[in-house]
Amino acid sequence: MRLKDKVVVITGSGGGIGEACAHRFTAEGAKVVVTDIDAAGVERVSKAIGSVGLAADITVEENVRAVARLARDTYGEIDLWFSNAGLAGPRQPGDIQENSFWEKAWKLHVLAHVYAVREVLPSMLERGDGYLLQTASLVALSTHAEKAAYSVTKHASLALSEWLAAAYRPKGIKVSCFCPGAMLTPMLLSNNFPEDHPILRTAARPEDVADLLVRAIDEERFLILDSEHGLQALQARATNYDGWLDEVASSFGG
Repeated sequence: MRLKDKVVVITGSGGGIGEACAHRFTAEGAKVVVTDIDAAGVERVSKAIGSVGLAADITVEENVRAVARLARDTYGEIDLWFSNAGLAGPRQPGDIQENSFWEKAWKLHVLAHVYAVREVLPSMLERGDGYLLQTASLVALSTHAEKAAYSVTKHASLALSEWLAAAYRPKGIKVSCFCPGAMLTPMLLSNNFPEDHPILRTAARPEDVADLLVRAIDEERFLILDSEHGLQALQARATNYDGWLDEVASSFGG
C-alpha cells in the first residue's frame, strides 16, 4: 500500500516510534490522525504535522470509537490503523508481577488491537481494501526473563496478527506485525540504564524505524523486523527449543 492520500490512525503517536511515524507518513502524503494517552504529546505532534488528534486511553473501547469518528469526520474512511501504543513496565527478574499490571498489559497489547479491528474492519471489508498494522516486539519472537506480563502479552499480540492475516488477507485486507528490538524511545529510557549500557549503543533511532515501516507497508510484508535477531530467535526455537531456552536463561543469569 502506498501511503499517499491514505487516512491513517497511529496510536501511541504522542512520542517515540508513533511520533516518528506520524511525521514520516505525513511526508509520504498520508492524512495522519494522532492519538495517545499523553495530551501534551498529541497536541504537539498533531500541530507539527498539521493534522488532528485526540488524547485518549485506547484500552477503553468507546475511546477507540471516538478516535475513529474523528478520523472519519475529518478525512473520511480509515485506510490504515496502526495499533502501536504499548508499555514496558518495570524489570522484575523471576517475578510473575501483580494482577494490575497483567490486566493493563493485556488491555493495551491485545484488547486495544481487538477494539480497533472491530471498529475499522467492516468498512474495509466492504471496500475490499484496508491495512491493519500492529506493533508487537522482538520479545514476541523470543522472551524476556525480566518482564513476564510484557513477554506474554506481546506473544499474544503477534498471535492476533497471525490470526487476522489468515482470516482476512484472502479478503483483500493487508495485515502486518512489527516486531522491533530496542529503540531510543522514552519507553526504553524509562528503564534507567547506565550511560555505558550496550543496549544504548545498539538501539535504533525512531526516525530510521519509520523509514523501514514505510518500505514494509509498501511491500505489504506480514512480519516486519528491524534486525536479524528476530529471525535468529525463530530459527533457534524451531531447531533446538530446549537449547534456545537454556541460552535465554543463561543470558539473564538464570
